[in-house]
Amino acid sequence: MADRGVGGMAGFLSYSLHRVDKKGRVSVPAQYRALLLNGDKSFICFPSLLGPWLQGVTPKLMQAFMERQNALGAFSGMVEAYPTLVFSQAVEMIPDTDGRIVLPAELLAHARIEEDIAFVGQGLYFSMWSPALFEEEKVRLRERALAERASWVTPEMAAGHTHAVNMTSGGEA
Repeated sequence: MADRGVGGMAGFLSYSLHRVDKKGRVSVPAQYRALLLNGDKSFICFPSLLGPWLQGVTPKLMQAFMERQNALGAFSGMVEAYPTLVFSQAVEMIPDTDGRIVLPAELLAHARIEEDIAFVGQGLYFSMWSPALFEEEKVRLRERALAERASWVTPEMAAGHTHAVNMTSGGEA
């Protein structure tokens, strides 16, 4: 789990747009650096298997993923697709004293990142996108979120008529 950042909130939050220079250097958002400096001081970056973006996770989260893998997988005679692709393309990123990292050309190409990069908080991890591609994805995400909302929102909630709950006694106010 990510350590507590500024204000005591744990996790990677917000959207932050940054410029990538010709050498692939980019500043990690200050909020993310605050989390990393309180914990691991680095993060692991790898191409998403789901689309043209990059995933950023703490070393602790990557270690937990490694531990969930089949301990005997190396002896099964089969190559495990997902962990092989993730681990073989993962790169440890250690921000310099100015908070910058250097993203390898292969990662930038996968995410179609040229001049700008969008850091997108996702709680325990974050993603890095071409800003234009993320704007397109937000439209799809909003549609999915509204469809998912319909499955957990009651008609009263949808109409704005929610009941207040007294949190101390557990009853209605």
